[in-house]
Amino acid sequence: MEQEKIAENVSERSSLEETKKNRQEMENGAGLGKDCAILCADQDVVVSKWIGLEGTARLARENYEKLRKRLPARIIEEAASFDRYLSVVPEAATAMKSGVCGIHPVSRGGILEGLWEMAEEAGVGLEADFRKIPVRQETIEICEVFGENPYELSSGGCLIMTAENGYVLVEALLREGIPAVVVGRTTRGNDRVLYNEGRKQFLNKPRHV
Repeated sequence: MEQEKIAENVSERSSLEETKKNRQEMENGAGLGKDCAILCADQDVVVSKWIGLEGTARLARENYEKLRKRLPARIIEEAASFDRYLSVVPEAATAMKSGVCGIHPVSRGGILEGLWEMAEEAGVGLEADFRKIPVRQETIEICEVFGENPYELSSGGCLIMTAENGYVLVEALLREGIPAVVVGRTTRGNDRVLYNEGRKQFLNKPRHV
């Protein structure tokens, strides 16, 4: 049975517990806080791996039969195995050796909440290109089935990092086999702005904060 095959291939650990573990690992290592506010102004903003990994894996595991009516099995199986990306220890370790200023793990509320939290904690503004935010096609397709916004989906396994030269940080992560991309910059103002094909929108304070 295809459903049984997924169960065999996917880790049984709880996504919530993994997210808590990742947050604790960040707190024990690098973090982003008020003491980093000045250093993190005028920095590149880097996002590792992809957004929505944690939420996509959960939706795929819990809704196989419903998804199978709309999507090929290979897409569902790949999405269900996204748990393998949830550890952020490798990219955090690489970032610490590659000129990182701040590290912020993304979890509930997704990347939009994560970007707002990162800027708020550092006391900086933000400008980011919506189109550069990395998202897997599996996440997009599964979110369409359930009417979910991939940019608000639980994103354990994804880090937001700031660095004076984000492209050097991206190159270091890519050498370790970790996807990463520069999505924008922090600013010295208070506005947190996303640009999408020339259109400008402000990030609002998340509901969870």
